[in-house]
Amino acid sequence: MRLHRFYIEQKIEGVGEITLTAAELIHQLVNVFRFQVGDKVILFDGSGFEYECEISTLGKKNVSVKILMRKSPLGRPQDEAASVSLYLSLIKKSNFELAAEKCTEAGVAEIHPLISERSEKKDLNMERLNKIVKEASEQSGRVTLPKVFGVTDLETAVSQAVTDGKRCVTFHTTTSAEHNRPPFNRPRHQNDTPSSSDEGDSSKPTATFIGPEGGWSDSEMELFRKNDFEILSLGQNILRAETAAIVAVWSQLNN
Repeated sequence: MRLHRFYIEQKIEGVGEITLTAAELIHQLVNVFRFQVGDKVILFDGSGFEYECEISTLGKKNVSVKILMRKSPLGRPQDEAASVSLYLSLIKKSNFELAAEKCTEAGVAEIHPLISERSEKKDLNMERLNKIVKEASEQSGRVTLPKVFGVTDLETAVSQAVTDGKRCVTFHTTTSAEHNRPPFNRPRHQNDTPSSSDEGDSSKPTATFIGPEGGWSDSEMELFRKNDFEILSLGQNILRAETAAIVAVWSQLNN
């Protein structure tokens, strides 16, 4: 039987017994799942390992668990190999949260909310977003949590991604002349100029920029070109922004 997994902020030393005191976690263990002494759970602290634990005491304000085994999960590229960051323009709250949840499950390393020219809103409930990301990490079997950044404007995000040395890509709808081109290939726009980044570098962390409903504006596309972004296509179908984010992140993690 698969054990329930929980992320905790306190660091796990890997031996002996630890006492859990976080109120929300205690509520989940005692009142939601109604665990009993002797039941087993999986805990992880974002260090890259997970720990099989056995509940030894249960209380209203704390729960003690005995660490039975430390595991180093294998075969999870989201934790051990490719590093892909999502830079997503602000869209409807529920849609942004869906994209963050599914991209977390896929293995994204960072989530950067952006304000672009066609953004539908200008703010985000960061506390709720972090909770969604945490629960998605628990559910999907990740042993790390993606880092969630505060809302920033597009130009600042582009500048920081370039400064950080990331391989920068953005996705843009194809023109009618490009409908026969396979997805994920770079569209050949008339005003595009080739750059050394066109072929990509899989050894670098990747920054994946996704626009809002309606896509990027002409001036934003020019900003990407000036910063030597790879401009990729998701094919001829018009995708919702949250769908584009999920597909784009998956494609870069498996590139």
